[in-house]
Amino acid sequence: MKQYDIGLDLGTTSIIIATQEQGVVFHQPSIGAVDTRSSTILAVGDKALRMVGRVPSYIDIIRPLRDGIIQDHRMTNELIVRFINEVCRSRIIKPRVSVCVPAAITGIEADAVVEAVMAAGARQVFLVDEPVAAALGAGLDIRKPMGCMVIDIAVISMGGRVRAASLPVAGNAFDQCIAQYVQEKFNIAIGPLTAEALKKQVACCTKSEFEGVMEIRGHSWETNLPARRLVYTRDLYLPVQELAARIAATARNVLESTPPELAADVAKSGILLTGG
Repeated sequence: MKQYDIGLDLGTTSIIIATQEQGVVFHQPSIGAVDTRSSTILAVGDKALRMVGRVPSYIDIIRPLRDGIIQDHRMTNELIVRFINEVCRSRIIKPRVSVCVPAAITGIEADAVVEAVMAAGARQVFLVDEPVAAALGAGLDIRKPMGCMVIDIAVISMGGRVRAASLPVAGNAFDQCIAQYVQEKFNIAIGPLTAEALKKQVACCTKSEFEGVMEIRGHSWETNLPARRLVYTRDLYLPVQELAARIAATARNVLESTPPELAADVAKSGILLTGG
């Protein structure tokens, strides 16, 4: 009987499902909406994302994975079950599922992920470190006795992690920092979707020839009325550089604790950057 295998990436911003035959077949935001009066989950994924900033006070918008860590196990389980069922509902054969998880995931969190995937109808579940999966996806041969560094963050050799670190700085951290900085600098409050758009379209980690621009619309703290303003790349250097510097410092710490031979390999082959 032919096997049916799928891959699941639990991302802070998005959840991605892929098959060997078709590649990526599902890509939705890792977000849900809950009615606090009844503890009912109203929507997940794209439907929940469209509700951000547009719901009454009794509806909570939840991002269960924050900074690469599972913060809300119930919502994470619900997302996994719903999304896998959507991909596999027409399949008779139960799939084998490989799940990308943070390198620093705890045993309890790992068990919760396995239980959720099994509840969604999986036949077998395999957990794969995100840095290892990223290296494989980038075409690196991690089976060789040669070090390669993935800023997820890990140093890999002979098919496994040699040194790794976890830092609570993911895409949502950049969004929050950008929103706070825009409020402080321009006295305009913006929502998370606008902050994410600024990150993707305008922000840059280092000063370069790139100069993006985007018109933002938000709430003015000066007039208490809707306001709009143009934001340029140069306006966002400071908040983005602060977080990027934290990632760089953690990468440096990993390199400093890496065996000399593998550190030399990394110096020769370079570093792989990965993520959304």
